[in-house]
Order: sequence, then C-alpha cells, then structure tokens
Amino acid sequence: MMQDKAERPQFSRPVLVADAHAGRRMQLLRHNSRHQVIVASSLAQVYPVAEETTPCVMVLSVDFLREPEFEGVVRLARLIGATLLLYSAVGEPIVDSPLRRGLPCVPLHPNDSLSDLLARLADTRSHLTPASGDIGLPDLILIGASTGGVKAIETVLSSFPADCPPTVVVQHIRDGFVPGFVQRLHNRYGPRVVSAADGETLSRGTVYIAADANRHLTVAGHGTLRCRLVEAPPRNGHRPAVDPLFESAVQRGAGVAAALLTGMGNDGAAGLGALRRAGALTIAQDRESSIVWGMPRAAAEAGAALRILTLDRIGPALLDGHAAPATGTVTGATR
Repeated sequence: MMQDKAERPQFSRPVLVADAHAGRRMQLLRHNSRHQVIVASSLAQVYPVAEETTPCVMVLSVDFLREPEFEGVVRLARLIGATLLLYSAVGEPIVDSPLRRGLPCVPLHPNDSLSDLLARLADTRSHLTPASGDIGLPDLILIGASTGGVKAIETVLSSFPADCPPTVVVQHIRDGFVPGFVQRLHNRYGPRVVSAADGETLSRGTVYIAADANRHLTVAGHGTLRCRLVEAPPRNGHRPAVDPLFESAVQRGAGVAAALLTGMGNDGAAGLGALRRAGALTIAQDRESSIVWGMPRAAAEAGAALRILTLDRIGPALLDGHAAPATGTVTGATR
C-alpha cells in the first residue's frame, strides 16, 4: 500500500493560487487540508492580496505570462520573500516568454492538486525547461537617435515581439511631433508604445519615448526600474539628450543592450562607452545605412560600440543581447 506523500511541504504562511480558469482553480483546491490557500482569478487580484497576506508561495498559471503586469508580480514576490511557482497544464501549449527564465515551472496533470504542484517545486527533475531562445534577452533596451532616427527606430521596433524587454528611447525631434510619433509606433508594431512619464514603472512589452522637451529622460531604481525626468541643462545641444539616458543605466551592466542610431553630432557616444565598460551590449549603426553617420561614428571611433551593424540587424541583435561577448573587438556589419 502506497504511503501518503509525507515529504510534501507544509507552510506557516498562506499559499496564493492564481488562475483565470475556474475549473483549474477548483481542481487545485480539491482535497486540500494541508495549506491555507488564497485564490485569485487575475493579476489585478494578486497584487493587493499578496501585499496583505504575504504568502510564502505564489502558484500561478503560465497563461499570465502574456500579460504585461506579470513582471510586476515577479518583483512583488521578491519584495515579500515569496517563492513564485508557475505551472502549465499538460497537453496545452507552453507560453514562450523570457520571463520564464529563472522561475520554476512544473506540469499540471488532470488529477493533480495543489499539494502535487508544491511537491514538484522541491523536485527539480520535474521542472519544465524554458525555451532556449529566451536566454539571450536583456533586461533593458536603450535606443538613441537623431537625424533620420524616426524611420530607423521604426525599423528596429518592427522586429520586437509584443513582450519585448522594457525599451527606452530618446529621439531628437521637434517639440509637438512626439505624440504623433508615439501613436504611429503604437499602432504599427507589437509592443505598447507610450510617452515616458516621470515615476512610471518600466514593464516588459512597453516602449517608452522621451517626450518632454524641458527634461532629460533617465532610468532610476535598483530593483524596480522607473522612468525619471530630470531638470538639467541641455547636453550636446539637446534636451532630452541620449547621454543622460545611457549613463543612468550603467549600474545595470550586462543586463542592458543599447544602440546608437543615425544622427548628427556626438550625443550618446560617451554614454554608450560607459555602458560598454560596465558590460552592456553596445551597438552603433553602420555608415552605409545611416542617414547621417555622426553620432554612431563618434561612438565607433571612441571604441564605445561593441558591434557596428546595418540597421536591419540592430533589432534582432538588441533582443539577443546576452548572446554577445562581454568584451572584444568591434564587429563589422555583414552585408
């Protein structure tokens, strides 16, 4: 006679279960007598419940990976000291997202209960393996551009998936033209595109465009990153300028991928160099595909760019940021 699974964990704090499917929630709660369980049917419910009850484990369906708010749940779990466990129903497609990287994910069989999932949490042999293509994605993407940059940015973003890493863009553009630029990008491409607002949390699947002609756009924060609009004099003749953005992300080091696109002058070259020295992937657009090879040229000549690429290759290279070498010589474009 089989023994009851005595080694299954018991917890002094609650376990939070979140799934949009009522049938799966009922399945998980069947025969539960070992755990205090809190149930949520959406990520909007997860936030207040988790903050109030501080669960020890947050058990979520991988379906929530499709939602931009999921990244905030990951940060919340770390903040309250909760283990985040994902599960995927056997026979259903597994959501392919970079956010699965580093998070335990286990299968849910038709007759499984919550205790079965929690037992698999401790058994790493039962964890589902994230798709290998997720591994290279950076935590943050930065883009700077000037003359000719509107079309260049569109080309770069055309390769971005809807759940791309948070992306922050400074484009030198005349005041009053930014709203239309933002709306066009938002309508044409997969990610959500917004004008950056001071204090706004950076979220996966969103592109933030510098829109305030009186303040520089930067990023700030050690755990949760936010947009920070800084009142300061123009840099390199521009406000917002690219250098303040790039310099503000130096502390993120190898988690950053940054590109300097077509433009006049040398804005962004110093910041790109600082990022490269911190271990970030740094890219400059090549001469042939640039409308004006000024800013990327300054970066290339200063050794700030790890790679020099044609415009059509920059988007995919940014997304594959961690696959690039941390140090090395400049790589020329392939034609």
